[in-house]
Amino acid sequence: MNNRDKMIVKAALLFYKENVNQTEIAQQLSVSRPTVATLLKEAVERGIVKISIQDSEIMNFEQQEILAKKYGLKTVLISSASDSEDEAKQEVGNLCATFVENNLKRIKSLGIGWGSTLNKFAEATSFHHFEDLSIVPLIGGVDVSNVKNQSNHLAFILSQKYNCNVDYFYAPAIAESLEMKETFDKSQFINNIIRKGKNVDMAIAAVGNPIESSSYRKLGYFSEEDSREMKEKNVIGDILATFFNQEGQPVATNISQKMIGINLEDLMNIKEVVVVASGKEKAPSIQYLLKQPVIDHLIIDSEIAATL
Repeated sequence: MNNRDKMIVKAALLFYKENVNQTEIAQQLSVSRPTVATLLKEAVERGIVKISIQDSEIMNFEQQEILAKKYGLKTVLISSASDSEDEAKQEVGNLCATFVENNLKRIKSLGIGWGSTLNKFAEATSFHHFEDLSIVPLIGGVDVSNVKNQSNHLAFILSQKYNCNVDYFYAPAIAESLEMKETFDKSQFINNIIRKGKNVDMAIAAVGNPIESSSYRKLGYFSEEDSREMKEKNVIGDILATFFNQEGQPVATNISQKMIGINLEDLMNIKEVVVVASGKEKAPSIQYLLKQPVIDHLIIDSEIAATL
């Protein structure tokens, strides 16, 4: 190693390892300060020093840009890594709240789905005044024992936070029978709320994996026969009133035929659709849903992002 190489290494060690400023390095090496700057630049160019950015926010930003370009999305937001399932949902909910509130001034109607991740979103919202805004549930209510996750409850919370108008969906998410579903379909009240849902400016919906983990399963809607049917028909995910397969295509099942609300085809015709999800078991569901032209803005956790 010649004298110049030794000076380069010495300057790099003092500057990058010991945090000595360039003026002091110049004094120690008996050279000028511009010479120190040249030595440090050469250290990087020759690979003696390798600089890498490890900041998680910057890494997240780069990953968001890559996924948005890969899938043709307007927005991708990725939450930081979390220690628990609840924290992951909360982080995604926080991101969703910030995103929505940054866009509310330009929309007049906001559709809301159902589920625990959207409950975290509603909890994370701030108090604002959007008098011209209307909140519209996109699917019927669910079991009263889980009221905090049902669309009507979430719509109410959002209307209180945003000081705006709200509509309610006076029907269950899943009717007890096909006959009851047909009765609801004939109701003018139900037709009106579905019409409003189809015409919202922005819709927010959560994606689930009905085989691995789902609100339906937790509420006891699935029988063993239903589970077998899901597997036989290769159901990989659910969004609002639709179950879909590995092609992102809707699948008719005993459960889905009794569901009351906005379906996947309806979502495709809504101006902007925000989809949220957390939990690695949702990754395949998101991946296959991306085959359809439905998602505009995707908000997910780091585990799902790593799979995509």
